Amino acid sequence: MSDATFGIEHRLRRRSDFKRIFSHQNKAAGKYVVVMVSRHGKRYRGPGRLGVVVSTKVSKRAVRRHQLKRWVKELFRTQLKAALYGQDLVVLFRRDLPTDDGESHQKLNDEILRLLPKAQQQSDNYKKRKQS
Repeated sequence: MSDATFGIEHRLRRRSDFKRIFSHQNKAAGKYVVVMVSRHGKRYRGPGRLGVVVSTKVSKRAVRRHQLKRWVKELFRTQLKAALYGQDLVVLFRRDLPTDDGESHQKLNDEILRLLPKAQQQSDNYKKRKQS
């Protein structure tokens, strides 16, 4: 399998995995998305996994919701897969990006890349507090 794919081993699929990540609250919020990071659960060891949540409140049109998901999956596949080994990432959309400018995709990438280190740092701080 090529490293440039977004295979099933890179997807969050179980409700229990999403619940675990939502309950830890290791997150960083931006204007358009909330990024949540968590270490893998006990049952799973391996490559980084991604979950994307886009509600109908964000966009009424399914075509747009799927487009936003594809953009995040592409960013994960090309830039984040190696950096998130052993971690789960959930990207929760707060609002839709403006569609009138041609830079929406780049704005989304920039925001996620800016928020990810903040969420990871918060995750590391939580782990240190729990050990003390």
